Amino acid sequence: MVEDFRVGISFKMAATKVIVELIIRSTIIFVGLLGNFFILHIYFLEYRKKKVLQPNELITTLLALFNNLSSVALVLPAVRTLLFCRYFADPIYKFSDFFSTFFSKSTYWFVACLCFYYCVKIVKVNWRFLLRLKQRMSTVMNVLLLSSFLLCFAVSVPVAHFIKLKPNSSIPCKTYYTLGKALFIYNIFNVVLAYYLPLVVMVICSLGIVVFLCHHSRNMDKNVAAGGSSHSEAHKAVAIMLICLILLYMTCALTVLLASVQTSLGEIDIMTAIPYTASIFSTGSSMILIIGTVKLRQNFRML
Repeated sequence: MVEDFRVGISFKMAATKVIVELIIRSTIIFVGLLGNFFILHIYFLEYRKKKVLQPNELITTLLALFNNLSSVALVLPAVRTLLFCRYFADPIYKFSDFFSTFFSKSTYWFVACLCFYYCVKIVKVNWRFLLRLKQRMSTVMNVLLLSSFLLCFAVSVPVAHFIKLKPNSSIPCKTYYTLGKALFIYNIFNVVLAYYLPLVVMVICSLGIVVFLCHHSRNMDKNVAAGGSSHSEAHKAVAIMLICLILLYMTCALTVLLASVQTSLGEIDIMTAIPYTASIFSTGSSMILIIGTVKLRQNFRML
């Protein structure tokens, strides 16, 4: 009797915690949904008018779309615990974890692609390789986006292999990752392919832009007198926007990295940090893109 009472109290406390997490997470997600839907709306109108999107506009559109899908997927863990756990068990967990992992990792690589695009577009050097990239920018970005999509899909598929609920646990549907060497090895590949490589691309491209702008600052100052200030200011705004995106990414990625390490060691409770950081990245990146992109900022002011 006493044991049943303790189990009941534990379940009620877990349910209350899930509800609080759902409210906080939903508030963050709602703000992100508004920002990302605004981006999608503006570029949908742009596409309908011109029948084509520039590579940076296409990347931003995909980033906003996957941010929204990631936000929806992040609500599933709390909803599934409350509604679907006892009925669908393993399948609903495998489904939701796969898609939340896939969407969130895709957004990271989209940010890396955006940094790469602006680096090639802004930096001006007489390198044949860079000149060819500029000439074939649309094709190159389509290949990079498709490669990012396939890579994130391949990294996300093994997630379902490690999910197995423990029905006899004191907290039902809470501990569900099978621990062991395989999960630890997977997390290493996951960190390298989904977090480290995008960060390397972001940092290198952003540093290239900053170094180029600093190195040519004197020429830019001369162009200001000749009426070219708007062009220079646009490049500076892009550099600031990319740096803000990288700082946001580093903060969220570091949190997810530490959470993944703790998960491999058996600290499952730390996994609640992963949905929070992913929702913050989705919301924060949409705000940064709206403020840092001239077209989005102007349309936002018109509202």
